[in-house]
Amino acid sequence: MSEPVTMLESVATTTRTRKGVWRKWLCIALILFVVLAVGTELFARYYLGLGDPPLCMADPEMVYLFKPNQTCHRFGNLIHYNAYSMRSDDFPAHKSLPNEIRVMVIGDSVINGGALTDQSKVCTSILQKSLTSKLRRPVVIGHISAGGWGPLNQWPFVKKYGLFDADVVVLVFSSHDASSSSLRPTAGIDPNFPDHKPWCATWEAVMRYLPRYFHTLGSAASNEGYREGTADPKMTQQHMVAVKSMINAAKEIGAKPVVMLHWTQNELHKAESETGWRPKGHRDIEAAANEAGASVVDLYSYDEEAKSTPGAYRDDIHLNAPGQEIYSRAMEVNCLRLFPEMAQ
Repeated sequence: MSEPVTMLESVATTTRTRKGVWRKWLCIALILFVVLAVGTELFARYYLGLGDPPLCMADPEMVYLFKPNQTCHRFGNLIHYNAYSMRSDDFPAHKSLPNEIRVMVIGDSVINGGALTDQSKVCTSILQKSLTSKLRRPVVIGHISAGGWGPLNQWPFVKKYGLFDADVVVLVFSSHDASSSSLRPTAGIDPNFPDHKPWCATWEAVMRYLPRYFHTLGSAASNEGYREGTADPKMTQQHMVAVKSMINAAKEIGAKPVVMLHWTQNELHKAESETGWRPKGHRDIEAAANEAGASVVDLYSYDEEAKSTPGAYRDDIHLNAPGQEIYSRAMEVNCLRLFPEMAQ
């Protein structure tokens, strides 16, 4: 009678042993998963610099702009937007000293620098430091920009916020700005323009950056869809009205407007192969700027310098830190040349 009991006990013991082994391996797997997940999150956050993107918000006229009063750390770079959604130091709306110089710089991703450029290495930050040193006067530089912005985004900003007692207003345009502005809803819809922080850095890596390895980037890495001869004349007219409106707004407050024309690398190559060639967008913007009474600076020589400087261009159109430094010199030279009274 004792043998069946012994067999049952043996089976039960074997079952318990197997369950124990499975529990052990399950615990090991769970621990490894947690370690891997935490390690991946720490790697993505502190080595890759993800998880803390600058945030955007929707606007009925500008379509989108960066949220005010935010400081982020991204890819090891500092990014700060002040109370007016400018990538600038904080400053009051009006001059606080009679000898203060103010320059407002308006553009898009070309001057913004993006998350790959530290705040200290953006052209406007370099310009402010240099002019303050050379003029020995307080200098405020307002940096008004966002990726993809064109005149139809920039002019509403000027209408809403004004030009902050500017002495000089610098408008930096590429050829596509003659007919292209970001007018579709973007903030919180396009993953490149988030309106809230990701719940973890790993999630952002998977959802925002992994797809870039499988799909060609859109406007962010090209001349934003612009092709010579494809512009809608009606859109070009609207953009030129916006360009003139910004120039007139600068003149109305006594500021001196300067329009600077940025070249992409492809455009530089074409100009080198076809003597006398210039992008139609540049010609359209120059004509509008001249009509409105602004000084026009063609940045061809500066962009040629950037093209021959290692690492100055990030892609066809965007500038890295060395290119930003070149643009700061272009702005400084032309401010001092066109406005000698600033040095008095």
